[in-house]
Amino acid sequence: MKALLSAIKAQLQTDLTYIRDADIFITEDERLIPEAIKFPAVGLKDGEITYEIETQNQETHELFVKIIAYVEIRKPEAAIMGWTFPEYEYKGALDIVADCVTSLKNNTLSGQADVALPVGETEAELLADENFAIVMKTVTMRYVRYLTE
Repeated sequence: MKALLSAIKAQLQTDLTYIRDADIFITEDERLIPEAIKFPAVGLKDGEITYEIETQNQETHELFVKIIAYVEIRKPEAAIMGWTFPEYEYKGALDIVADCVTSLKNNTLSGQADVALPVGETEAELLADENFAIVMKTVTMRYVRYLTE
């Protein structure tokens, strides 16, 4: 899982050029955002791992990773839908999740997996305290590794 998370992080840092590299991070909890993060941001959270023995020499590992888009609420609808200025496009949570799926779907990350597919998305959720209000939306990716002895 460690190598997979590192590979996903590097891939998203390459593809999501509108997000600072430092704002793509591995998190201990979906609702825990480091203080130094600027928005928009993307968090990666390790998920479930399942093992299946198909034959004596064929083993399958399924690894699930949550990719969480975080967008600060600045004006109505924009955190979800994004908005465009004449010189700048501000991506919303729906755009960021779609870009993550485009970057990661069928991307085996230089051999980290044999299969890479999105399996579901959550609805957008509000994450707020007295200092900020953020929309977060999650897509779960499923990575499959086929191991033979």
